[in-house]
Amino acid sequence: MNSFSLTPTLVRELGYLLNGNQHNGWVDRTAEFLGVSPRTVEAWARGERECEGPPALLMAHLASMVTQGTYLDVSIDKIERMVERYGRKTSLDLDHPEVRRSIRSVIKLNSSIKKIAQDLAIDRSALSRWLSGENALGIDGVSKVLNHIGLNRIEDEPYEGLWRINLNWYSLDESSQNLRDAIKLFFPAPPACVLTQIGDLSGRSANMVARLMYKKTALTIEINFPTKLARHSQGLSWIISAFDWMSSLTIYCPLSGQSQLDEANRLNG
Repeated sequence: MNSFSLTPTLVRELGYLLNGNQHNGWVDRTAEFLGVSPRTVEAWARGERECEGPPALLMAHLASMVTQGTYLDVSIDKIERMVERYGRKTSLDLDHPEVRRSIRSVIKLNSSIKKIAQDLAIDRSALSRWLSGENALGIDGVSKVLNHIGLNRIEDEPYEGLWRINLNWYSLDESSQNLRDAIKLFFPAPPACVLTQIGDLSGRSANMVARLMYKKTALTIEINFPTKLARHSQGLSWIISAFDWMSSLTIYCPLSGQSQLDEANRLNG
């Protein structure tokens, strides 16, 4: 009994199972089942304390009873197989700095840290510090954020997302990096992409729409930028650099004027 222990990943996955495969509220629900404080469960899930002995064994037995409807002897191998069969798995390593940086990129494409913190009633400073690598945000708070931006889901579930980007001369590098990071977070393999220019390049601003698709995941990205930037080689360079993680890229654009036709022929060459 005393030698039985659970990894942080198994603590989280079993907690989800005990909470009906729902991420929100699983910490409080698990703490109630085990008769410990929510802070203790969070410490187990983050790897700050080891989940071992009677609490770990009790958690494994409860999850087994909930999913299989019967009492069985448990082992780590059996628990891992049970999670594989019944669990609502997430493939994100939330402790990895690159993953948190990519989540920050998705937040910027959806809204802003300030707006999401307000909408979800969580502390803005805690969210910002969590994105920077600190354990400043509670696990339920993290689940709220992931739900909000579309990352708390099974990979094969249908998902439709909308991102908006307002480009200017000074944000090209940052925007392309944010977009590449966000795309890799949402797609396990390079998606297909259709990029459409909306209207001709007249007026002060121009618009493009990118449609990314892989299996049941689809993202629409609306891009707004100054017309001068769209006509400039920097605008074309941004498209190439921002959408370089694609299985295929199809561009539709109305060509009006010899300069645009010449530029298209140059790219084709």
